[in-house]
Amino acid sequence: MRACAQVQLLVAIAVALFYQGIIAQRHPIKEALFLHNGNYTNASFEDCVWRREKEPCPDPDVFLHLYTEAEPVKKVVDLFSEDWLRQSGWEPSHETILLIHGYAGGDDTLPISVLRDAYLRRGGYNVLMLDWGALCQPPCYVAAVHNLRSVARCVADGLGTLRRAGLRPDRLTCVGHSLGAHLCGILANYLTFRLNRIIGLDPARPLIRSAPALRLDPGDARAVHVLHTNAGRYGEAARLGHADFCLNGGRSQPYCEDTPNEALCSHIWSVCYQAESLFRARTAAPCGRRCAVRVPPARAAALPVPLGQPAPMTASGAYCLEDFSTPFCPSAAGEEGDARCCLDAQYAAAATAPPTRVRPRPILRLRTRHPRPYYDNDLIDAPPDYN
Repeated sequence: MRACAQVQLLVAIAVALFYQGIIAQRHPIKEALFLHNGNYTNASFEDCVWRREKEPCPDPDVFLHLYTEAEPVKKVVDLFSEDWLRQSGWEPSHETILLIHGYAGGDDTLPISVLRDAYLRRGGYNVLMLDWGALCQPPCYVAAVHNLRSVARCVADGLGTLRRAGLRPDRLTCVGHSLGAHLCGILANYLTFRLNRIIGLDPARPLIRSAPALRLDPGDARAVHVLHTNAGRYGEAARLGHADFCLNGGRSQPYCEDTPNEALCSHIWSVCYQAESLFRARTAAPCGRRCAVRVPPARAAALPVPLGQPAPMTASGAYCLEDFSTPFCPSAAGEEGDARCCLDAQYAAAATAPPTRVRPRPILRLRTRHPRPYYDNDLIDAPPDYN
């Protein structure tokens, strides 16, 4: 029996390393954004950092940075000074946005920096940026998922300190992309107060467990809104919020079809939808529990709502939007937007070869290929089988 258990353990380790190897070879975030950052190629599995959940806080590799409208420059939050927040330029009357990046991110990396700059340019917000990049760098996706709870506990501890210094919970919104969306949800379980709102931008799917304490769910804030752009591949397909927005079907974005990795492109550009919502409202219409089904009679009379930042706290159910234009990409001089959200120039400058598949295979396949019954919490139809 002992030998059998050892064999099973070795098989499990081999499978985990195999998936990590695929991720390392593909460089998913680099491939999606074409950053050509050499730092990604220098890391190995030996460099992965694994945090134990009960390690002391603050974590030396987890930082909170503050940006304000009056002083839009990075300031490292000092959690040991009771007067730091009051002296930092933080404006109590403004809504405070906690931005959390996903796998392979950091404070000054794409795509989260697009969202930071958009909030500062829009004005009227205090922006807290969580930088946990040292604990989620490629090729360490498995370690990044493992570190979520430890990071969440320390961030919650820091937010508790800021609340005692004057941070208002009723003016606090957590906006997270990919793994960052789940971090918003997990840290809520460690807080002694309730978050006002969470906006999850295509919450990550690979290796995320279904337990509410280990992922984003509707109980994590007074209002939980989720934008789906790559459901069933890099993003989660199930309903995770009070209001779930399916953009162009929720699974694949039309402007990503000719890019080298359609799935990752779709996953990343949820950030641009959120950034655009600060300046221009896109309205989503009520739809069925899944984007692919017809609107039920009970929902047909419901009013459309704007997605992203202006979405009302009372929004509930599933909403669908079809708009084939690239979000937050300025089409003319002087138009509000960010050139980093314009696909054409970015991909043309970096692409070295045409894609080998029109719709590339997802990196990880965690769901069964066999047909399964429809459950109430499903938002998107199961993805098609690729052979």
